[in-house]
Amino acid sequence: MALLAGKSGVVVGASSGIGHAAAMLFAEEGAQVAVVARRREKLEDLVAAIEGEGGTAFAIQADVTTMADHARIVAETVAAFGRLDFAFNNAGTIGNFVPMLEQSEADWDRTVSTNLKAVWLSVRAQAAQMRVQGGGAIVNTSSWLAIGALPGSTVYSASKAGLDGLLRPAALELAASGIRINNINPGGIDTEMTREAFRHDAAVLDAFGRAHPIGRMGTPRETAELACFLLSDRAANVTGQAILVDGGYTIAGQRTT
Repeated sequence: MALLAGKSGVVVGASSGIGHAAAMLFAEEGAQVAVVARRREKLEDLVAAIEGEGGTAFAIQADVTTMADHARIVAETVAAFGRLDFAFNNAGTIGNFVPMLEQSEADWDRTVSTNLKAVWLSVRAQAAQMRVQGGGAIVNTSSWLAIGALPGSTVYSASKAGLDGLLRPAALELAASGIRINNINPGGIDTEMTREAFRHDAAVLDAFGRAHPIGRMGTPRETAELACFLLSDRAANVTGQAILVDGGYTIAGQRTT
Protein backbone atom coordinates (compact mmCIF):
# COMPACT_ATOMS: atom_id res chain seq x y z
CA MET A 1 0.00 0.00 0.00
CA ALA A 2 1.23 3.51 -0.80
CA LEU A 3 2.82 5.23 2.20
CA LEU A 4 0.54 8.29 2.15
CA ALA A 5 -2.59 6.76 0.63
CA GLY A 6 -5.69 8.72 1.55
CA LYS A 7 -3.76 11.50 3.27
CA SER A 8 -3.82 15.23 2.53
CA GLY A 9 -1.01 17.62 3.26
CA VAL A 10 1.16 20.55 2.39
CA VAL A 11 4.73 21.01 1.18
CA VAL A 12 6.07 24.45 2.09
CA GLY A 13 9.01 25.44 -0.10
CA ALA A 14 8.03 23.20 -3.00
CA SER A 15 9.26 25.09 -6.04
CA SER A 16 12.70 23.46 -6.33
CA GLY A 17 15.18 21.00 -4.87
CA ILE A 18 14.08 18.76 -2.00
CA GLY A 19 10.61 20.34 -1.78
CA HIS A 20 9.90 19.74 -5.46
CA ALA A 21 11.06 16.13 -5.20
CA ALA A 22 8.98 15.63 -2.06
CA ALA A 23 5.79 16.97 -3.61
CA MET A 24 6.20 14.62 -6.56
CA LEU A 25 6.96 11.65 -4.29
CA PHE A 26 4.12 12.32 -1.85
CA ALA A 27 1.65 12.43 -4.74
CA GLU A 28 3.08 9.17 -6.09
CA GLU A 29 2.57 7.68 -2.63
CA GLY A 30 -1.13 8.50 -2.72
CA ALA A 31 -1.37 11.92 -1.07
CA GLN A 32 -3.28 15.01 -2.10
CA VAL A 33 -0.75 17.82 -1.91
CA ALA A 34 -0.92 21.60 -1.56
CA VAL A 35 2.39 23.03 -2.81
CA VAL A 36 3.58 26.36 -1.40
CA ALA A 37 6.28 28.80 -2.49
CA ARG A 38 6.81 32.39 -3.60
CA ARG A 39 7.22 31.66 -7.30
CA ARG A 40 3.82 31.13 -8.90
CA GLU A 41 5.14 29.93 -12.27
CA LYS A 42 7.29 27.23 -10.65
CA LEU A 43 4.34 26.05 -8.59
CA GLU A 44 2.06 25.84 -11.59
CA ASP A 45 4.66 23.77 -13.44
CA LEU A 46 4.89 21.45 -10.41
CA VAL A 47 1.12 21.04 -10.18
CA ALA A 48 1.00 20.22 -13.89
CA ALA A 49 3.73 17.60 -13.44
CA ILE A 50 1.91 15.98 -10.50
CA GLU A 51 -1.42 15.95 -12.32
CA GLY A 52 0.31 14.60 -15.43
CA GLU A 53 1.28 11.56 -13.36
CA GLY A 54 -2.28 11.11 -12.12
CA GLY A 55 -1.84 12.88 -8.78
CA THR A 56 -3.82 15.61 -7.06
CA ALA A 57 -2.29 18.98 -6.21
CA PHE A 58 -2.91 22.70 -6.13
CA ALA A 59 -0.69 25.74 -5.69
CA ILE A 60 -0.59 28.35 -2.94
CA GLN A 61 1.65 31.36 -3.48
CA ALA A 62 2.74 32.71 -0.11
CA ASP A 63 5.37 34.55 1.91
CA VAL A 64 6.40 32.09 4.61
CA THR A 65 7.82 34.81 6.85
CA THR A 66 4.33 36.19 7.63
CA MET A 67 1.91 34.75 10.18
CA ALA A 68 -1.15 35.64 8.10
CA ASP A 69 0.08 33.60 5.14
CA HIS A 70 0.56 30.51 7.30
CA ALA A 71 -3.02 30.73 8.52
CA ARG A 72 -4.13 31.11 4.90
CA ILE A 73 -2.06 28.11 3.77
CA VAL A 74 -3.75 25.87 6.32
CA ALA A 75 -7.21 27.28 5.61
CA GLU A 76 -6.89 26.82 1.84
CA THR A 77 -5.56 23.28 2.23
CA VAL A 78 -8.42 22.28 4.53
CA ALA A 79 -10.95 23.95 2.23
CA ALA A 80 -9.61 21.94 -0.72
CA PHE A 81 -9.01 18.58 0.95
CA GLY A 82 -11.13 18.58 4.11
CA ARG A 83 -8.23 18.07 6.52
CA LEU A 84 -4.48 18.45 7.04
CA ASP A 85 -2.85 15.11 7.78
CA PHE A 86 0.77 16.08 7.22
CA ALA A 87 3.08 19.01 6.58
CA PHE A 88 6.61 19.19 5.20
CA ASN A 89 8.24 22.52 6.04
CA ASN A 90 11.10 22.79 3.59
CA ALA A 91 11.35 26.50 2.77
CA GLY A 92 14.77 27.95 3.49
CA THR A 93 17.59 30.16 2.35
CA ILE A 94 21.36 29.72 2.31
CA GLY A 95 21.66 33.42 3.14
CA ASN A 96 24.86 35.36 2.57
CA PHE A 97 27.33 32.48 2.81
CA VAL A 98 30.46 34.47 3.58
CA PRO A 99 32.69 34.83 6.68
CA MET A 100 30.94 36.26 9.73
CA LEU A 101 32.86 39.56 9.67
CA GLU A 102 31.53 40.15 6.16
CA GLN A 103 27.92 39.51 7.14
CA SER A 104 25.47 42.19 8.17
CA GLU A 105 22.66 42.48 10.67
CA ALA A 106 20.28 42.35 7.71
CA ASP A 107 21.87 39.06 6.61
CA TRP A 108 21.17 37.63 10.06
CA ASP A 109 17.58 38.86 10.11
CA ARG A 110 16.72 37.52 6.65
CA THR A 111 18.22 34.08 7.22
CA VAL A 112 16.85 33.54 10.71
CA SER A 113 13.43 34.84 9.66
CA THR A 114 13.20 32.34 6.80
CA ASN A 115 14.92 29.31 8.32
CA LEU A 116 13.73 29.49 11.92
CA LYS A 117 10.91 31.95 12.55
CA ALA A 118 8.99 30.85 9.45
CA VAL A 119 9.11 27.20 10.56
CA TRP A 120 7.89 28.18 14.02
CA LEU A 121 4.98 29.99 12.36
CA SER A 122 4.32 26.98 10.10
CA VAL A 123 4.27 24.49 12.93
CA ARG A 124 1.96 26.63 15.07
CA ALA A 125 -0.61 27.00 12.29
CA GLN A 126 -0.39 23.36 11.22
CA ALA A 127 -0.52 21.92 14.72
CA ALA A 128 -3.55 24.01 15.64
CA GLN A 129 -5.48 22.38 12.79
CA MET A 130 -4.12 18.90 13.49
CA ARG A 131 -5.08 19.15 17.16
CA VAL A 132 -8.71 19.80 16.19
CA GLN A 133 -8.63 16.77 13.89
CA GLY A 134 -7.04 14.49 16.49
CA GLY A 135 -3.52 14.21 15.10
CA GLY A 136 -1.08 14.52 12.23
CA ALA A 137 2.60 14.51 11.33
CA ILE A 138 5.07 17.31 10.64
CA VAL A 139 8.58 17.17 9.19
CA ASN A 140 10.93 20.15 8.93
CA THR A 141 14.09 20.43 6.85
CA SER A 142 17.08 21.24 9.05
CA SER A 143 20.70 20.60 7.99
CA TRP A 144 23.91 18.79 8.88
CA LEU A 145 25.20 22.32 9.48
CA ALA A 146 23.11 22.42 12.65
CA ILE A 147 25.91 20.32 14.16
CA GLY A 148 28.68 20.95 11.61
CA ALA A 149 30.36 23.95 10.05
CA LEU A 150 31.77 25.43 6.89
CA PRO A 151 33.46 28.81 6.47
CA GLY A 152 30.58 31.20 5.86
CA SER A 153 27.92 29.13 7.63
CA THR A 154 27.66 31.09 10.89
CA VAL A 155 24.15 32.48 10.37
CA TYR A 156 22.87 29.45 8.45
CA SER A 157 24.24 27.05 11.08
CA ALA A 158 22.71 29.11 13.88
CA SER A 159 19.31 29.11 12.19
CA LYS A 160 19.34 25.34 11.68
CA ALA A 161 20.65 24.62 15.18
CA GLY A 162 17.74 26.71 16.45
CA LEU A 163 15.38 24.59 14.38
CA ASP A 164 16.70 21.42 16.02
CA GLY A 165 16.32 23.11 19.40
CA LEU A 166 12.71 23.99 18.62
CA LEU A 167 11.97 20.40 17.65
CA ARG A 168 12.34 18.65 20.98
CA PRO A 169 10.01 20.73 23.19
CA ALA A 170 7.54 20.91 20.31
CA ALA A 171 7.45 17.11 20.18
CA LEU A 172 6.75 16.95 23.91
CA GLU A 173 3.99 19.55 23.70
CA LEU A 174 2.26 18.06 20.66
CA ALA A 175 2.43 14.35 21.47
CA ALA A 176 -0.68 14.41 23.67
CA SER A 177 -2.64 15.75 20.68
CA GLY A 178 -1.52 12.86 18.49
CA ILE A 179 0.91 15.03 16.51
CA ARG A 180 4.39 13.80 15.65
CA ILE A 181 7.15 16.18 14.59
CA ASN A 182 10.63 15.37 13.29
CA ASN A 183 13.46 17.07 11.40
CA ILE A 184 15.50 15.74 8.53
CA ASN A 185 19.08 17.02 8.39
CA PRO A 186 20.45 16.72 4.86
CA GLY A 187 24.17 16.63 4.22
CA GLY A 188 25.51 17.53 0.80
CA ILE A 189 22.49 17.29 -1.51
CA ASP A 190 22.80 18.20 -5.17
CA THR A 191 20.47 21.20 -5.24
CA GLU A 192 20.66 24.77 -6.44
CA MET A 193 21.13 25.91 -2.84
CA THR A 194 24.21 23.69 -2.43
CA ARG A 195 25.64 24.89 -5.73
CA GLU A 196 25.02 28.48 -4.66
CA ALA A 197 26.82 27.94 -1.36
CA PHE A 198 29.90 26.80 -3.29
CA ARG A 199 29.61 29.61 -5.83
CA HIS A 200 28.87 27.08 -8.60
CA ASP A 201 32.54 26.03 -8.57
CA ALA A 202 32.48 22.63 -10.30
CA ALA A 203 35.84 21.51 -8.89
CA VAL A 204 34.86 22.39 -5.33
CA LEU A 205 31.47 20.72 -5.70
CA ASP A 206 33.10 17.58 -7.05
CA ALA A 207 35.56 17.46 -4.16
CA PHE A 208 32.72 18.01 -1.68
CA GLY A 209 30.80 15.11 -3.16
CA ARG A 210 33.82 12.80 -3.06
CA ALA A 211 34.40 13.72 0.60
CA HIS A 212 31.17 11.90 1.48
CA PRO A 213 31.88 8.27 2.49
CA ILE A 214 29.42 7.08 -0.16
CA GLY A 215 31.49 8.98 -2.73
CA ARG A 216 28.92 11.51 -3.88
CA MET A 217 26.34 14.04 -2.79
CA GLY A 218 22.82 12.85 -2.19
CA THR A 219 19.84 13.56 -4.41
CA PRO A 220 16.66 15.49 -3.57
CA ARG A 221 14.61 12.33 -4.16
CA GLU A 222 16.67 10.32 -1.66
CA THR A 223 16.11 13.04 0.92
CA ALA A 224 12.39 13.20 0.19
CA GLU A 225 12.13 9.45 0.78
CA LEU A 226 13.05 9.95 4.45
CA ALA A 227 10.52 12.76 4.84
CA CYS A 228 7.86 10.55 3.26
CA PHE A 229 8.53 7.72 5.70
CA LEU A 230 8.45 10.05 8.71
CA LEU A 231 5.11 11.48 7.60
CA SER A 232 3.61 8.03 7.12
CA ASP A 233 1.95 5.81 9.70
CA ARG A 234 4.95 3.47 9.49
CA ALA A 235 6.84 6.01 11.61
CA ALA A 236 4.12 6.09 14.28
CA ASN A 237 6.67 5.65 17.09
CA VAL A 238 9.10 8.33 15.87
CA THR A 239 8.89 11.88 17.16
CA GLY A 240 11.28 14.58 18.33
CA GLN A 241 14.14 13.26 16.20
CA ALA A 242 16.59 15.17 13.99
CA ILE A 243 17.77 12.55 11.50
CA LEU A 244 20.83 12.97 9.32
CA VAL A 245 20.57 11.97 5.66
CA ASP A 246 24.15 12.75 4.70
CA GLY A 247 25.89 9.77 3.13
CA GLY A 248 28.02 9.53 6.27
CA TYR A 249 29.53 12.99 5.82
CA THR A 250 29.24 14.03 9.46
CA ILE A 251 30.86 10.88 10.88
CA ALA A 252 33.86 12.09 12.85
CA GLY A 253 37.35 10.65 12.45
CA GLN A 254 40.30 10.46 10.12
CA ARG A 255 39.77 10.76 6.38
CA THR A 256 42.12 9.46 3.73
CA THR A 257 40.75 12.01 1.25
